[in-house]
Amino acid sequence: MSVFENEVWFYIGTYSSEEEVGIQTAVMNTDTGELRLVGGIKGIENPSYLALSTDSTVLYAASEKGEGEILTYQINPETRELHLLDRKSTGGGAPCYVQLTPDGKHLLASNYTGANINVFAVGDQGALAEMTGEVKHTGSGTDPDRQDAPHPHSAVSSLDNHHVYVSDLGLDKVFTYRLEDNGTLTEEGATELPAQSGPRHLIFHPNGQLAYGINELNSTVTAYGRNPEDGQLEIIGHVSTLPEDFTGENTGGDIRISPCGRFVYASNRGHNSLVHYNIDELTGELSPIEWVTVKGETPRNVAVVPGGYILVSNQDSNNIVQFAIEADTGKLLLTGNELTLNRPVCVMAEQPEPGVQ
Repeated sequence: MSVFENEVWFYIGTYSSEEEVGIQTAVMNTDTGELRLVGGIKGIENPSYLALSTDSTVLYAASEKGEGEILTYQINPETRELHLLDRKSTGGGAPCYVQLTPDGKHLLASNYTGANINVFAVGDQGALAEMTGEVKHTGSGTDPDRQDAPHPHSAVSSLDNHHVYVSDLGLDKVFTYRLEDNGTLTEEGATELPAQSGPRHLIFHPNGQLAYGINELNSTVTAYGRNPEDGQLEIIGHVSTLPEDFTGENTGGDIRISPCGRFVYASNRGHNSLVHYNIDELTGELSPIEWVTVKGETPRNVAVVPGGYILVSNQDSNNIVQFAIEADTGKLLLTGNELTLNRPVCVMAEQPEPGVQ
């Protein structure tokens, strides 16, 4: 890819109609932190979650609507303009999460109202080939308003490509599936969380054996250990995302791990903050270090981007706010740089090539 040394390109998904600019292209200067919008495309409804190929030549977008789709875009290596390659039905409603497996061979998608999880093979030039696997959840939880049905909110691959973990907000379970060589899913079991937790997103530690999940309904983060034999997640402990003196309404949003593997960051929608945790290197347990305001409302997405920055997408205040990560402590420093755009809900940044800082 042809890029300037001090610039990182990234893509922003939004809640939007097909007639609006749905996916924005932006640039960040890693020396100054300066942010700027440089383009965008229409023609996709509610591109609420994005995924990038490892070589940053293809962008995948979940179209979160009644009859869900995944749209695939070729990226111009010089201008970063997006060109539609194809679109595939997910066979379910409101796909809200997409992720490529680390080997780049499959794309995973979860459908929040459809209750189904998809596996697509990745074909030539990054276009999606046939759907190789699909599972559908059944049942309900104990919250009549939010858990009347299954609601798979994310589908995340293990770092070794062997398993897929589905956080189902409606069932209070994180399901473990074995990803077969032919792209099908075989259920291995499920990790049950406390009632009305509402598991939402899951992220793996760089060591591949620890994972951390944010729970939307009870505003907690769960630390997990991954059993190396069968891939099952075993609960290490739970910790609140909120300070003890907060009494308002809140839902958990997103979760990220610092590149160094020492810190976890999670977003609060209501308290409108990021909580910063330290990871105990022996046990994997989390302890809160600080809460920082996101200078906006409803921080749906948190992205750690090259250069030592975090970008927070504030859905209901129409802004993306930037923090610098202090290298030694992991503390977050508000830089004053931000973008203004309608209903941002996801940032996906290009990553440097291996060996390039």
